[in-house]
Amino acid sequence: MNRRTALKVGAGLGVLAGTGLYSGYRLLPPGQSRTLESVDALAHRLYRSLDPGQRAETCVGYDHPLRQYHNRGVGGGGRSILLGFNREQRQFLTDLLYSGLSTEGRGRVPEEFFVRWTGVHSMHVLICGDPTAPPYQVILTGPHLNLRLGGKSREGAAFGGPQVYGDQRGNGRAGLPGNLYRGQFLLGQRLLRSLDAGRMKEALLEEAPVQTQIELQGRHGSFPGIAIAELTPDGKALAHELVERIFSTYPPDDVTYARECLNANGGLDALSLSYYQHGQDGEIPEGQVFRLESPSAVFYFRGYPHVHAFLNVAMDGDAPLSVGEPLGMNPEWLDHARVKALFETALRAETGAELAYYDESSVAGRLRPGLIRSGDIYSLESWQETAEVVEIRGSNLTATLQDALRERAIAPDYGKMYTVATTTYVVSDLKEKLGRIDARRPGRMLRDLTVAYLRSHGFLNGDRG
Repeated sequence: MNRRTALKVGAGLGVLAGTGLYSGYRLLPPGQSRTLESVDALAHRLYRSLDPGQRAETCVGYDHPLRQYHNRGVGGGGRSILLGFNREQRQFLTDLLYSGLSTEGRGRVPEEFFVRWTGVHSMHVLICGDPTAPPYQVILTGPHLNLRLGGKSREGAAFGGPQVYGDQRGNGRAGLPGNLYRGQFLLGQRLLRSLDAGRMKEALLEEAPVQTQIELQGRHGSFPGIAIAELTPDGKALAHELVERIFSTYPPDDVTYARECLNANGGLDALSLSYYQHGQDGEIPEGQVFRLESPSAVFYFRGYPHVHAFLNVAMDGDAPLSVGEPLGMNPEWLDHARVKALFETALRAETGAELAYYDESSVAGRLRPGLIRSGDIYSLESWQETAEVVEIRGSNLTATLQDALRERAIAPDYGKMYTVATTTYVVSDLKEKLGRIDARRPGRMLRDLTVAYLRSHGFLNGDRG
């Protein structure tokens, strides 16, 4: 079981374990009220009901970087619903879940594998801003879920920012039998099969991007696959049906604005369509992983081994959701090795260690050019890694770390004890990348180290903001 799987399973198990500790609470989650109030009304009532302790853990300012965070199944801040709220408040939160979905969505999201029995008890809630004095956003997070409530963001992001949904059913099986979102997969598969040989060759790509790579690229982006504009009328009709099926989970007013965003940026014809044959979990069955992407939208359906799906739509892809403290001007796209280099530079500079190592396989996305804020770093380092400094004798350093010394014109001293800044994940699961460790000490979160580094140094070849 890798850490990604452990996070998803652990979230569910943690809820079950925690229930035994809170005898004062009824363990069964509340059901949906017969009459649902609006999201605004429910958010007002919840916010006004919070005591100072709850408010301190649940609420942040509207411009807090956590509003931009979107990785499902990884605690994105906020307060545990099961352990942190009374029964009346949990009823508000249950109703918020249902009120923040369409009629069709109410038959999907609350029935997802990890939510069906636990309801909102498997989730955390974060409130950004003040619902009684908008703008505000309520975010429900849990395994396979990041649900934003409160409408479009001040920056013009549809749904308030990226939405995340998923379901465990059909895990590891071709065709996703029993999965709540199998209908989306089947439409995507029909669209793939409708392509002629030439178009299929253009659309079918080898390696799937990391699932959290959903940043908007703007007008100057690169969009792999085949343009929807090049499809036959039947193919375009299927693409339209697929987009509408994805939208159908969310409230009509939110969907109306999302359509306006698409139409303002060239409509469906501006989207590119791509399918993938291989991912981090191995060979992908036909049509189970696909992307629709344009300068201002990403629909990323990861249907293998089960469904993790991501939706990011905005009015202006050149000015996407970006919140928090300004850190500097990034001159160019950073991905893979360049993100690794950024994190390693921050690790070394902020800890004072002699060496740093960040595993490239952990890179969760790309960093766009332009003004970067702390929320962009929260999204870039969305695994919420904790930094550690370890001590390793020179004779036990891996060849990679010895080469890193030589690149700086430093000859390795095999008798010296070196300090290496890295992450808890590497120390725990990938220690062979470092060498034999003699001592270790934990530090701050990597995202906080990176924010601190950029605050002081900005970007190479860029001007600080």
